[in-house]
Amino acid sequence: MMKLVLFSGTTEGRKLSELLSDAGIPHTVCVATEYGSDLMEKNGPVEIRVGRMDAGQMLDYLRDRGFSAEDLVVDATHPYAVDATANIREAAEKAGTGYLRVLRGEDAADHGSLKWYDSMEECAAALDREEGRILLTTGSKELAVYCRQISDETRDRTLVRILPAQESLQICQSEGIAAKNILAMQGPFSREMNLAILRQYDIRHLVTKDSGSAGGFEEKILAAEEAGATCHVIRRPGTEEGIDLYEAYERITGRKAAWVQQRQITLAGFGPGGTDVTTQEVRRALDEADAVFGAARLLEGLSTRKKFPMYLAADILPQLQADPGIRRAVILYTGDSGFYSGARAMVRELKMWDESAEIRILPGISSVSVLAARLGESYDDADVTSIHGRKTLGVMHQLLTKIRFHRKTFVLLSGDEDVRDIGERLHSLGMDARVVVGSDLSCEGERICTLSPEEAAAFQGAGVLTALILNDRFEKRPILPILSDEDLIRDRVPMTKACIRHESILRLGLCEGDVVYDIGGGTGSVALEIAAMDPSLTVYTFEKDEAACALIRENIGKLHADNVTLIQGEAPDAFTDLEKPDRVFIGGSGGRLYEILSALRAGEKKIRCVLNAVTLETMEEAVRITRETGASDAEMIQLQCTPVKEAGRYHMMQAQNPVMIVSFTLN
Repeated sequence: MMKLVLFSGTTEGRKLSELLSDAGIPHTVCVATEYGSDLMEKNGPVEIRVGRMDAGQMLDYLRDRGFSAEDLVVDATHPYAVDATANIREAAEKAGTGYLRVLRGEDAADHGSLKWYDSMEECAAALDREEGRILLTTGSKELAVYCRQISDETRDRTLVRILPAQESLQICQSEGIAAKNILAMQGPFSREMNLAILRQYDIRHLVTKDSGSAGGFEEKILAAEEAGATCHVIRRPGTEEGIDLYEAYERITGRKAAWVQQRQITLAGFGPGGTDVTTQEVRRALDEADAVFGAARLLEGLSTRKKFPMYLAADILPQLQADPGIRRAVILYTGDSGFYSGARAMVRELKMWDESAEIRILPGISSVSVLAARLGESYDDADVTSIHGRKTLGVMHQLLTKIRFHRKTFVLLSGDEDVRDIGERLHSLGMDARVVVGSDLSCEGERICTLSPEEAAAFQGAGVLTALILNDRFEKRPILPILSDEDLIRDRVPMTKACIRHESILRLGLCEGDVVYDIGGGTGSVALEIAAMDPSLTVYTFEKDEAACALIRENIGKLHADNVTLIQGEAPDAFTDLEKPDRVFIGGSGGRLYEILSALRAGEKKIRCVLNAVTLETMEEAVRITRETGASDAEMIQLQCTPVKEAGRYHMMQAQNPVMIVSFTLN
């Protein structure tokens, strides 16, 4: 069995020993002091050796225990313990045994206000020229070096935070540090604890080593920034190569610890941006986080460990991969995480990246609820939507339809260009609505203004925007929003008459969000009536005749049917690169009915089809093709409409051609 000795002097060393004990791997831990021994967990197959050793003593220790090339020495001493590392490396090399250096990760956060020094001597000399009280958090080992560089006056205004060990206390006493200036405490220290000490003792200068996240480096920096103290940092001595404790455990055991694999990632709604409306639950998550991701404006003023101004999975996942020390991460979203945020997509990306990660979602306060409260309005009787980051012609058509049929419509916006776009559209439609714009709600620069459509069309304003459109003259939405023939511009282009059109559309069995093809558009009557059924429908109308295309464009403009797209071309050739349909109406096939249905069948999903046949030949072909294509749910009905029209003092029957309506499902 491999013999293993671990030289420990850090949190990483203690944690690695605990993991090895849990895995049942015998090992010896060497610590310098009794205090270091007291901190070690002694359960399991672990032996503790106490006492300092030089290189020769370490070599004797390894040889006495028969260490060879198959065995392993692990150096998990402090990154500033240069002499100890040199001794361990030398002893392992002379004993001919394996050697691993476990290194503590350096801090990755960006803090531009730090003062850096290459040595304690340099730092002490600089502090001797400063004013105000000093807190030394570099331990007792560097205290003698510090005291040799400073005046008695500087020593009197220096507080020293050390471990509550007899050896540390004796060093303080020998260097003339007064008892009232000694803070003998065991960490780890949170940001809040550091901040309390800085404020209690009116500290103006905090001295620390770059001890990484495990050494509480970030908590010190953040506390100093909040307290208005200057942070003085001693750089790490030289550049070392090594691995972290997670990789060391994997190399020793050949497997990963279960807890190492587990990450906790919180997707949190931060509210509109002001901390006053951030929930306590989200604040707790931020306090406990190793790192926080989000838009730069959300990170401003956050007192947390590491902050990364990013919110896309493509940016966040590489950062998490590169820093295994991030066990608890928070990804912030504006407003509520469940209301038009990127949280849903992020969950999918995170699960694909790390199936074992614990993912939780915390709600936030939406800017919609803040704006409603500011205005004294309810929103349970409003339509609530968003065009933030998703504005297309179809989405804008849906928004204008909502405004048309609702007194109140709340909408999340991307910026002031959205306000102008809404204003222009309201004005062009002749809608007498009010646009209430809330800017940077809950933040210091919060502003709310009420605009007419004309004023909204000229709006200029930065910030995060949310709008309420008030339409006191809203219309009742028709249950069956059908078009009459008189609603359409016809000219001399053939048109599917109203009765046939209504019955054909009914047999399509439309559902919300469907994609619909109208083949042989003519005047566009079928496509336009389908589009009027619901703004969530996406309709493509195919027409090859130039005159008919011009007429369709006129009718789209007249009816403001922005969810209808004209495709000038012949089916099925014009299907290329379009999204696949859910429903298809065929009013004219140009003799290519079989090709059209074959092209539609090429997809995987079922498609409901309705076609109109006027000639006997087309009727015969429709019957034959439904059989040959394996269509299901086939139904056929022949309709003949006979409108009654006034002719002077009389009413004349004006029979129209009979039409066969064939409906079926392509499987």
